[in-house]
Amino acid sequence: MANPQLETFLKQVKGDPALLQRFSACPNLNAIAALGADLGFAFTGVDLVKHQAEATLRLEESDLEAAAAGVELEGHLWLMRIVWG
Repeated sequence: MANPQLETFLKQVKGDPALLQRFSACPNLNAIAALGADLGFAFTGVDLVKHQAEATLRLEESDLEAAAAGVELEGHLWLMRIVWG
C-alpha cells in the first residue's frame, strides 16, 4: 500500500533539481527518509524498500529484462545495487 507522504516527497524530488541532488547524495534509504523528515514528510527506509518493490512488480517484462541487464529505467530516482560480501 502506497504511503501518501512518500509519494508526495518523491514527486517533489522529481520537480526540484537541487532537492534531487541532495536525494542522490544520500548513501542509503534511511538517509533518504531522514531527508524527507527534514522537509516534514513521514516515511521510513522500509517504506522506500516497499515502494520500490511495488514499482518493480508493475514493470513490463521488457523493462524487467532491461533492469536485470543493468539499464537505468526512466522515471526511477535510484538504482538498486547488489553487493556481495
